Amino acid sequence: MRKLAISAALATGLAVLAVPSAANAAGPGFIDYSCGPRISYERTNGITDLGTAQTSFAYVYLVKSRNRIYKGRHVYYALAGGLQRGDRVTLDWSDTGGRSWHGCYAKRRGKIGTAGGVDQWGGRSFRACVFNVGRWVCTPWKK
Repeated sequence: MRKLAISAALATGLAVLAVPSAANAAGPGFIDYSCGPRISYERTNGITDLGTAQTSFAYVYLVKSRNRIYKGRHVYYALAGGLQRGDRVTLDWSDTGGRSWHGCYAKRRGKIGTAGGVDQWGGRSFRACVFNVGRWVCTPWKK
């Protein structure tokens, strides 16, 4: 049983190391890819645009639901378009004002990607990022 526990811990450690190096290039405060509840973008009834970032080909928007659609809380989304094979989209969240953060990969449908996260703690900040043409670009952190 002990060997099984050690193997599980080792596998978990290797999985963390397997995160693409481009994601880690986002900065020294990156923690892991931990996603909260997945709330479908289609469930929103209106959004507020909080920021945009773009490369030569792809773009990403950070948006927030106008209504508190998840247990009385706003839901934030990264909406991306113009994606090509190998591109990545994340919705990052931070409880430290961006000094450290967690990221969540978007679901992709062709050239479009969507990721969602819930403002569970009130002071949490969000940003949307896209990896395209060999580099990451991100919106500013927003609450």
